[in-house]
Amino acid sequence: MIMGMIAWMRFRTTPTITTIETMTYPIWNIPFPAVTVCNINKIDIQKAKPIIDRLVQDYGMSERNATGLLVAQASLVNFEAVNTSYIELERFLGRMGWNPDKLLLELNQPCEELIKVCFWLGSEVNCSKVISRTRTDNGFCCSYNVDITMQPLIVQRNLSTLESPYRSKRLSGAGRNVGLSMMIDVQPDTYMAPTKSYYGAEVYIHDSSDFPSDADFEHVVQPGWDVVMSVIPQPIESSSTMSQVPESMRNCFLPEESDSQPKDVFNLNVCMAKCRLRTILKLCNCIPFYYVDLNITEGSGMEMCSLKNVACLHYFRRYFYSLRTDDSSDPDLRDVEFGMDCECKPPCSVLNYNVQTIVSERKSKSFNSANFGGRNVSMYATLNVHFKDIYCVKYKRDAYMTWDSLVATFGGIFGLCMGGSVLSIVELFYYFTIKPFTLYQSGKKRKRTASHRKVLVKPYVSRYDGVSQYPVGYFSRRNVLARERSASMKMAKPCAPMKKATAYRDPQSDVISFIY
Repeated sequence: MIMGMIAWMRFRTTPTITTIETMTYPIWNIPFPAVTVCNINKIDIQKAKPIIDRLVQDYGMSERNATGLLVAQASLVNFEAVNTSYIELERFLGRMGWNPDKLLLELNQPCEELIKVCFWLGSEVNCSKVISRTRTDNGFCCSYNVDITMQPLIVQRNLSTLESPYRSKRLSGAGRNVGLSMMIDVQPDTYMAPTKSYYGAEVYIHDSSDFPSDADFEHVVQPGWDVVMSVIPQPIESSSTMSQVPESMRNCFLPEESDSQPKDVFNLNVCMAKCRLRTILKLCNCIPFYYVDLNITEGSGMEMCSLKNVACLHYFRRYFYSLRTDDSSDPDLRDVEFGMDCECKPPCSVLNYNVQTIVSERKSKSFNSANFGGRNVSMYATLNVHFKDIYCVKYKRDAYMTWDSLVATFGGIFGLCMGGSVLSIVELFYYFTIKPFTLYQSGKKRKRTASHRKVLVKPYVSRYDGVSQYPVGYFSRRNVLARERSASMKMAKPCAPMKKATAYRDPQSDVISFIY
């Protein structure tokens, strides 16, 4: 029983196991990752100047207050506290027809100005055709190799025809010459409302159909620096045995379960974004501008988050990026009682991208790079993203112990310790269930039969009674038997036991006769 209990606990506590399937999995079976670049500056001073002038001329606002009002709009990205005086002044932006979504899109640096030059597979390509404007938790960003569903801009809302699913780009080679290269201009002179305390742009490496999150953040590219990112894919594929493990134990979704649930549930980052939006709606009663296109029924008719909601967003931001634990009774988890109530689980088959980054600084103010067509890149940030090797390690996720292996384990323990088998179990079942029942029924039947019988004693009747002539030797046989009886008595031997009377039953009258 102890050994069986150990096997059962191992089955309950270790539902899955991940092993290496192969160490030479080719990268052309893996999609190239999406690359998202987000400028830390959210307000371009050159684009903000016309709006500031209009606020001063048309509404009599001071230039200081007008500038501070636009700078405060960056708080809608990082949820930093703002001066309450700007909340009253925000109504003038509404009179001018601006909302946070439209205003921040207008004041943000365009992608064609942020990413100057693009190279793919060693050849220069038009950046405007391969770079897309996307919304993330860091505001408006520029992405390469991203699905069209991750581009929820105003121009995309009017699409009525469903386009074919996006197919991510793939490569059959590795190295710096086989990948993506970009020359990035963050324009430090135009910084007006940065969300960080330095110049640069944040780079995210993620799946092409995934919503970029903080976990995908890899590095910051800055002017005068060269950043090389070597991507190491890490595919994890689930086997068919995972379906035998309950969902509560494996804590992940299988591909065959996607038919019965929405697709977004199986995308962890998108699911977390929707859960965060529901939490913001519940606590602050508004929608951040970068979540306006997420399909949330509860958010229909809600207003977009503005400066009057920043105080609430600032106070509850620790909730928006935390999860409530399942085991709230654990005394060790007293400090993590706050957080979102989400049912987001990762897929069992997942593709992760590990990145190794090499950063080099250019000291020269005039540096012409052959990798970018001989252009002077001294004042720009250069970025190169490529696969590190042609082959990668592929992992396999299986059920550690299925029901058949659990039964085999119990059978081995039972046979080792007790010499039992399946037939032993059948015998135990028979002797403890069927056998007592049959004995009880047969005994009950005998009692019922004995209560109806009649006992009648008859004297022995010889077949020679009433016969006038006995057979030859009849009397001689009787004399011989008498002599033998007398001789035995003389020898003082104990008397021979008398024979038991035999019973005779007449089947017709159901009468028992004793012959003695």
